[in-house]
Amino acid sequence: MHASTLSAADLPQPRAEAREDLAPAAVGRPVVVIPCSAGKRPLPDGVDELPAAQLYTGPYFAKCRAAAQAIPGGWVVIVSAEYGLITPDTPIRPYEKRLDPRAVDHDKHRAQVAAMGRALLHAPEVIALAGKDYADAAAAVWPHLLRPLAGAGIGTQLQRLTRIAAARDPRAAALAYAAQAAGR
Repeated sequence: MHASTLSAADLPQPRAEAREDLAPAAVGRPVVVIPCSAGKRPLPDGVDELPAAQLYTGPYFAKCRAAAQAIPGGWVVIVSAEYGLITPDTPIRPYEKRLDPRAVDHDKHRAQVAAMGRALLHAPEVIALAGKDYADAAAAVWPHLLRPLAGAGIGTQLQRLTRIAAARDPRAAALAYAAQAAGR
């Protein structure tokens, strides 16, 4: 493997007592943004809506969610093409819509995050585990958003998500990929 393609997840793991390789703690809890899913679970009879995390079933969503949940203390926020910025427990109805980057209502997104609380709105660390259009939608709320998947094809994105989820320090792995994607 070429040195420029190495990531934190590829490096040898130090002994448990050597903690200097771990990313410094985030100031406050990090926000982790993931995309919605085209695949949706059929609703049971008599049920009109499900929490977003239960409704979305796509494999890309599942990988993004697993990586997001692996980041310690992270608040997960979903960019929904229909509903805007929502939490995984937000009850929603099934819909058929893909995010159109030209039609994103950034004011609505800012208002939704503000309603979730000041800590989320002013989070100093925001990590987008999402493709470009979905990360761009979130960047209107959090311009300092980090993009571990930026510039990567779908296969590489899936590999990075798997490595983030499996890393000893998933946050450090995500930050390493974001730095690599930013060309640092």
